[in-house]
Amino acid sequence: MKHFATAILLSMGTFLSAQTKVIGSTIPVTAVAKAVLNGIPGYNVEVLLPSVAGCPHDYSLSPADMKRLTGAKIVVINGGGMEGFLDGVIERVCPGAVIVDASEGILPKGHKHVCGKEHCNHHHHHAVNEHILASPAMMAKAVKSVGSQFQALPELKKYAGKVAENTERFAGELEKTADDYAAFAEALPPSEKNVLIQHSLFEYLAEEAGFHVRGEIFEHDLQEPSASDAAKIIRQIRKEKIYAIFAEPGKSSKMTEMIARESKIPVIYLEANPKEDSPEGILQMFRNDLKILKETVDSK
Repeated sequence: MKHFATAILLSMGTFLSAQTKVIGSTIPVTAVAKAVLNGIPGYNVEVLLPSVAGCPHDYSLSPADMKRLTGAKIVVINGGGMEGFLDGVIERVCPGAVIVDASEGILPKGHKHVCGKEHCNHHHHHAVNEHILASPAMMAKAVKSVGSQFQALPELKKYAGKVAENTERFAGELEKTADDYAAFAEALPPSEKNVLIQHSLFEYLAEEAGFHVRGEIFEHDLQEPSASDAAKIIRQIRKEKIYAIFAEPGKSSKMTEMIARESKIPVIYLEANPKEDSPEGILQMFRNDLKILKETVDSK
């Protein structure tokens, strides 16, 4: 019996070691990779940063993160400047790993990202927003980009049909949800279109829902406005008839609440940053956000 148990453990170890390790840099990227590789044997998809809230631009990898990354054969990234914490790391920790960039074909190469300290731009007119996984239509484009890159890998050649099928299925579900956002946008009253966003994370989502983004509360991911900046924002809200502020539930901000209170407008809390790396969880998050928007608009 002892020898039998040992044999089982050895066979399990062989099975695990035979798995191709795929690492997604963030939760949404990992969900995309899981959707595209669903049902493909021999591929194990893990998330690198499971607990980072908001933008990971200023994140520094921990020893535990480095351990998770070790041995990865494929690293799937958001791209567009999001993963500065990986600069020079992949070459050291998992040399030879293939990098799949979700922003490939969507964002221009070499652009500066919106919300890093060095490239921060309050109204982001001269930078490109890299948060392509924070709205259904943009994520659908990213899914197709990732799927196309996986199909091109020689080791996945025999599964190319399955990868293509997975890609179309998940992208199609996201596009259906995007159609629901477009229908909501069509019915949105003009008086309720102007909004401020707490952070650039919400830009694509807001625009898909028919809102006009007139500026951001946070100039940087964790940097609240000064008192003088808050006063300017309040004047802007009154002048431009801003309807609401979009914010994250996990980003408690007394300044945001104060600005909304003084301006007599609502703060709409949306879960644009997913808590789980499952494709189903992503779809449900976008559906929940649309429900919140509908309920807020209907209550006015």
